[in-house]
Amino acid sequence: MIKKYIQAILKFFLVDSVVNILGNLFEQPLIMWAFIGWGWLSVLAMIASMATTVGAVIGA
Repeated sequence: MIKKYIQAILKFFLVDSVVNILGNLFEQPLIMWAFIGWGWLSVLAMIASMATTVGAVIGA
């Protein structure tokens, strides 16, 4: 039962959101693609930084 709720939540956040975002992206000018790409790079950099920080704290 819990697995069903987790799958529904993941589907909502990963699948439905990505489809809506990509659908809206095709209507945007190229500069918006650049800003969105920069935003994703920033998010990935923050996640990598948090992972290395947590790894350093746990490993210490």
